[in-house]
Amino acid sequence: MRLPRPLPLTVLLVALPVALGVLPGATAAPKTPKATPRVVVADVDSGINPYHSTYYRGASEVTPAVLREFPGVQTVRLTRTGDFARDYAADKAFWDAVEPGRPYWFEGTNVIGISFDPVAEDRVSILADAGDEHGVGTSAAVLDANPEAVVLFVEGVNADSEAYAFTHPAVDVVTTSYGIPGSPPVPQHLENSYVGAVQRGKLHFGAADNSPALSPPDGTSGPWWTIGVAGFHEGSSGGREALSGNLVDVVSDFTQDLAYCSDCESGTQSVSGTSFATPRSAGTASRILLEARRKAGHLGGPVVREGIGSLAVAGSLQLTPWQLRRAFEQAAYYPTAAEYDAETGLTEDLTSVPVLDPAPWLQTGWGLFTPDHAYAVMHEALAHLGVTGTPTRTKSAEACAFNNAGIDARHAYWDTVAVGSESFLTTDEDPYLYC
Repeated sequence: MRLPRPLPLTVLLVALPVALGVLPGATAAPKTPKATPRVVVADVDSGINPYHSTYYRGASEVTPAVLREFPGVQTVRLTRTGDFARDYAADKAFWDAVEPGRPYWFEGTNVIGISFDPVAEDRVSILADAGDEHGVGTSAAVLDANPEAVVLFVEGVNADSEAYAFTHPAVDVVTTSYGIPGSPPVPQHLENSYVGAVQRGKLHFGAADNSPALSPPDGTSGPWWTIGVAGFHEGSSGGREALSGNLVDVVSDFTQDLAYCSDCESGTQSVSGTSFATPRSAGTASRILLEARRKAGHLGGPVVREGIGSLAVAGSLQLTPWQLRRAFEQAAYYPTAAEYDAETGLTEDLTSVPVLDPAPWLQTGWGLFTPDHAYAVMHEALAHLGVTGTPTRTKSAEACAFNNAGIDARHAYWDTVAVGSESFLTTDEDPYLYC
């Protein structure tokens, strides 16, 4: 049994200077007098629709400084008249010339796309295939939670895409919403996820299965270095989604109205699943991180010092992903049985159940993780980090004991049983900060 490690909940953040470099491989852009903090969320999925208006809300956060972090990036200005077929035809020369493994920034958006997926017969790389809008929904969920996030959209559910996302130095948060149905104890996880989270200072959010399966052995949501996400019906019944993985870290909104089309340029659709709860959680985390970086004056992505990756650095002080995760855990909200709307549960959220008051951690792990200000999760997380305000929310000894035991069980599986795991028989000190 690993002994709990105390976390100093107040992190002093001070400003840091940075030198500006030269922008290679992109079209000319106005010079900015000063670089600003940014956050990059890598979304590994099946394809995106960069013509959709959901990506053109407000000013783009992709600055020349951000583009410098992606050598060889090409800036693309798409034709957008509202008629997808006509606009796609006008841009066909570009799409026919897309190179696998090369990043493209879609001007006016927060999206940088790159493909490691073979070109389909009826649609070129990066673009969503007709009938497979999954990546459109996951990327939209990130931006709904944090409109200021830069989304590195990595097309291709394969080892190359995963390795790129988890090892790219600009990436802060990775979200993945795919895996083997039923969460069987197959001893492989996502490629380089341990390297990204443990050695390179990134946060990884992984979707639990859309079934009551146990999450700990799941290759997407189960590893102890991953934040596993299940479903909660936020804004409707206020209940836990029964058909989503158990023994997870947090729950998030199971049903959302999101952009979800491969050949339109506006409109939303109601979609459900942990596939969308997970990028919503990743976007929420990125929003909290961005505020911490603004307080610190931290520029760029994670910093690795002596094998330890940090998400914000201020002089000799480092804000590690484990400290950020501990703040998230303290800040997550425990729903109550009184908040459950039985009428909505019986008419709309048919597979939702109330969260039981005596032990909400049994159903929700650390609780509901959401950007909705009504639940004050972001405010509490920033308070626990010492960025702003005073924390008022902590977890009980019972909640801590239950969730600590869950991490120990995940360590036992991924470190000693799962032969294909990157952490198998590792002797490194456990970086996870216990409650």
